[in-house]
Amino acid sequence: MQTASIGFLKNNAGHGRYHEPSAVENVIKYETRKNRTPKNDLVAYGGIGVLEFLGIDSMCSQIRAVQQMRTRKGDLGRYIDHEIFSLTTEAGQLIQEKRLDIDAIAREMAYDFYEKDHCQVVYGVHRPSGNDAHTHIHFAINTVNYMTGNKRRENTRQTREREARFKK
Repeated sequence: MQTASIGFLKNNAGHGRYHEPSAVENVIKYETRKNRTPKNDLVAYGGIGVLEFLGIDSMCSQIRAVQQMRTRKGDLGRYIDHEIFSLTTEAGQLIQEKRLDIDAIAREMAYDFYEKDHCQVVYGVHRPSGNDAHTHIHFAINTVNYMTGNKRRENTRQTREREARFKK
């Protein structure tokens, strides 16, 4: 299978998005389907840089604790980055046919954010349902680097490079 047919990465960060403190909980509870209107399409969820076994609320609190380390004064801006990797139908079928561990794949992808940006990540894998025609993986990325307290910065080139790594 060619890498171009694996899937694509969508960065949901936009002007004015996720600028409220509640964005951390809203995005994480949405992707883990622990929000007010859960769907029955969750395959797996987990986190890198957070203690998963303490639960969703604790993972949100751990992210908020790192955000309090921010070294620069002023508005925090985005509290969370939200990216989605959507698999093609063919890639989803291949994963199913070969009985590959989609949770392990998602965890490895989440580790990419953690390793490159030193940011905590919570991920959720959703199977196709309703308007979502493809298996996809949501990533909620803390916008504060846990080592330095600085904000995570990323440009289009870096997003494309990560997408290429994900396709591999």
